[in-house]
Amino acid sequence: MVDKTLVNEVKDMVNLGANKAEPGDLLKSFELINQLSQEVDFLKEDVEESDMTAQIGYTDLEKMYWIKLSNGRVEYGEGKIKKPSFSISGTKEVILGLFLGELDANIIAPIGKLKVGGNPKIIRVFQEIYEDSIEIFKEKYLK
Repeated sequence: MVDKTLVNEVKDMVNLGANKAEPGDLLKSFELINQLSQEVDFLKEDVEESDMTAQIGYTDLEKMYWIKLSNGRVEYGEGKIKKPSFSISGTKEVILGLFLGELDANIIAPIGKLKVGGNPKIIRVFQEIYEDSIEIFKEKYLK
């Protein structure tokens, strides 16, 4: 079960929206992925089958974060990493909007609001994981 403190923090983030969130709130989204992947079978399988590291940066702030999904583990932190599998960058509002389920990468990337680099197949797997995580969270905790 997802930690109650995290549930309340993510609820607040979702209710207030990406434009009110703090840059470091991205780490809460990563922790949500971590906890849900231990609880939801298909997410657990996705993480177990994954071997990827993402570098995620805000174009309007000097902030970078990373998340690694490999061998059933989710690790994450702040800062720049060497040799990520792929990178994602956008404004704070765009990046947090993705992870809060407000925005769709398939719509905003082609119009230039989101920059993505790396293997498209790996990026798509990651996209499914974070989209499924926030969808599950909303269904389970925002009723």
